[in-house]
Amino acid sequence: DVCSSDLAMPEDFTIRPAVEADAAAACELVRDCIILLCKADHFGDALTLEGWLANKTVKNFAWWFTAPGSNGFIAERNGEMIGVGAVRDDGEVTLNYVSPSARFQGVSKALLARMEGTAKGKLADRMSLTTTETARRFYHDRGYREEDEEGDLFDGEQSAMIKPFET
Repeated sequence: DVCSSDLAMPEDFTIRPAVEADAAAACELVRDCIILLCKADHFGDALTLEGWLANKTVKNFAWWFTAPGSNGFIAERNGEMIGVGAVRDDGEVTLNYVSPSARFQGVSKALLARMEGTAKGKLADRMSLTTTETARRFYHDRGYREEDEEGDLFDGEQSAMIKPFET
């Protein structure tokens, strides 16, 4: 699941590969993002949030960062984690979240570009993801298009999106 919303891209942050030791901070950042920034998707409903957050555990983040075929990334500014991204070798984006304090500063855009480059390097032929209503426009603006409507994501709309790589 992906919840992203960024416009500008100042270069006052860096992106590096995620490691297992990043799991706790990444988990906290993603949970905060979902709760605070994705209200158009969960509507503040406790059961919806519980379902969305159920797999957002430190143990799962550690696995997502170290599993074969998964590539995690951390955006940092002055040593503070401000974004988390992950992409599978086949080009499926599984995480792209930005800290509420770093919105509209190009973090998600930079993470996405890094993930696209990684997937191309792994010979993926396209990018794919499932997006929320909150992030739909962000991905449209970067060349992603709906593949098909998949129904509800914890009572909110979700879309499977793809972006083929040009050959």
